[in-house]
Amino acid sequence: MSFLYPNMLFALIALLIPLAIHLFNFRRHKVIFFSNTAILKTIEQENAKTKKLKYLVVLILRMLFVAALVLAFAYPYKHDERLSNDTETNLVAVYIDNSMSMQSLSSEISLFEDARNSARKLVSDMNPTQRFVLMTNSRMPDNEYPMSRDEMLLAIDNIQPEAPTMSFAELYDNVSMIKKRNDFESVVLFAYSDFQKGMMTIAGLTTDSAVSVVALPVYSDFQSNIFVDSVWLRSPVLQNGLSNEIGIRIVNEGGKDVKGVPVTLDIDGQKVAFSSVDIPAYSGNDLFMQFVLDNVGFKKATVSVNDYPITFDDNYYFTLNVRPVIKVMELIPDDVASECELLFDNDPLFKYEKVNPLKLDRFSIVDYQMIIVNQNASLNENVQQSLFDFAARGGSLLVLPPLNAGNYFLYKINGINIDKEPDTVTVTVDALASQHAFFEDVLLNVPDNADLPEVYRHYPMRLNNNSNALTLIGLQNGEPLMLMSRTNNGAIYYLSSSFDSQYSALSQHAIFVPLMYKMAFLGGGLSKLSYTIGVDNSFNINGNNLLYGEQISIINADRSFSMIPAVDIRNNRSFVTLTSDLPESGFYEVLKNGESVSVMAWNDNRKESELKFLNEDEIAEVLNENDINLISVVSYDDMYSDGAIGAFTKKSSLWKYLVLLSLCALLGEVLVLRLWK
Repeated sequence: MSFLYPNMLFALIALLIPLAIHLFNFRRHKVIFFSNTAILKTIEQENAKTKKLKYLVVLILRMLFVAALVLAFAYPYKHDERLSNDTETNLVAVYIDNSMSMQSLSSEISLFEDARNSARKLVSDMNPTQRFVLMTNSRMPDNEYPMSRDEMLLAIDNIQPEAPTMSFAELYDNVSMIKKRNDFESVVLFAYSDFQKGMMTIAGLTTDSAVSVVALPVYSDFQSNIFVDSVWLRSPVLQNGLSNEIGIRIVNEGGKDVKGVPVTLDIDGQKVAFSSVDIPAYSGNDLFMQFVLDNVGFKKATVSVNDYPITFDDNYYFTLNVRPVIKVMELIPDDVASECELLFDNDPLFKYEKVNPLKLDRFSIVDYQMIIVNQNASLNENVQQSLFDFAARGGSLLVLPPLNAGNYFLYKINGINIDKEPDTVTVTVDALASQHAFFEDVLLNVPDNADLPEVYRHYPMRLNNNSNALTLIGLQNGEPLMLMSRTNNGAIYYLSSSFDSQYSALSQHAIFVPLMYKMAFLGGGLSKLSYTIGVDNSFNINGNNLLYGEQISIINADRSFSMIPAVDIRNNRSFVTLTSDLPESGFYEVLKNGESVSVMAWNDNRKESELKFLNEDEIAEVLNENDINLISVVSYDDMYSDGAIGAFTKKSSLWKYLVLLSLCALLGEVLVLRLWK
């Protein structure tokens, strides 16, 4: 047993006070006159031994009261071997959560500053020979090597706020790895965090018995937040000069309904739309804003709300990319005429190209948004697989019914069985899946008596049980004319009849143009509106493939930050991987050999906006259930009391029992004096 405040034990000299009172019996006698002493005979005589015993019990109770009270103030504790971090074989790891949620205010300063101040006190009160590592969400390598106390204090002062979130499992694994890498026998992790529920991800964690944890939760005085959760386009097709709508979800994490929250939409620094929204407590609401883009290329867009004091999630950044031209390839023999050529070749919005399948460069197809496989095209296995990969990467692949056996692979790969012989009975198009997203902004209204095209020859298609294909256009006989199968980021469209006038009247009907245009617009792996810092660490730059020796770099808007990411070229596609997290949300340009080829928008993780935190008991429960070697969960009051290091490393509840014992002694004395007659 040890004492946090041993000097308080000098107060035990106060035990002499009740002892002196009983030894010298300082009570004064009072003389009482009786007119008749006969009544004294009725007074019960008290035994001298009983009287002495009573005084002895009172003396013991009084001394017990004083002793228990003094010992409580001396703060007794049992030494915990897990906290023997004053040798060269033990390490102290201090984690300061510098994620966005730590910018919330605790009284007058942010939770981050609150945690940093306490961490300074913790390190300052430790042994000067102790070795430290500093863990943050920023994962700075220089801080994760053993440091002296002075180096540690300097590193704490240099922590930058507003980093991506880190799960507890990642933190724990990193600490365990540092211990093993530097040959320490044990490590104690002091974790300062607001302990959001999303952060406490521990599933699948491999525990290390040599890693002990002291949890130090900090809590905000503000438990409400309004933020922009996400945005999406009503139609994925962006065209120059045409109206579109952006959907916006605003979330209220507070316990009160809010009304009239102003929401603005800016594009390239110009305010283009304004609205307001009412949001119930602990809920969200959606609204839509219209906009028109008047130029091609990348547009920087921002949706904003006003909220205090948590402001990092008030802006949502995204990019809108209007392509200058859409590239369409048709695989068709040189001597075969094509109805698609008449449609696309004279439209400046498209760049159409006929390619003989025998002369196809498989690695060039990544530059196209749509590929049409004509019925006369003969494809080998390599080309078939390349086309399927093209669709999986986001392209639109249109397959016309095969006359060559090699084309059946494109049907079968998505669970579609197609007859090799055509049905020559003339049928009419009967049904359009007009409620499907594909037909949104293509068909305004289809009357019941609409003049739909006829089909003279078609190849019946049937779906296997494992097929994900959907019927977009059906025939009167119940068979599909057009199927769509989603495959990763793109889609494959299957027709059971050709555009040739001998097969159908599709190419002469009014539905032909919007049908083909929509497939072309949806192709090419539409650029993501935005990315999430700390989550989206790898991406592909559509339409910009690297040759060996070329260099990609990423810079922010004011050119104060630049990064050269890792680039992996697979199947003639360039996959970019960030070597570290980006410093802040906003817009970043992607440069190829110094020239801008793309603009990307990055936002902070909205999980940080969800104000759901674990309390002290819940933190202990989660860690104990996962076999984490938990020393203590330190309350906020203990964290900032005098002798904070003792509260951290020598947490004990013995003082509570001593206070209770002193109160019991006091109560016992009162009862003895009043009831012992």
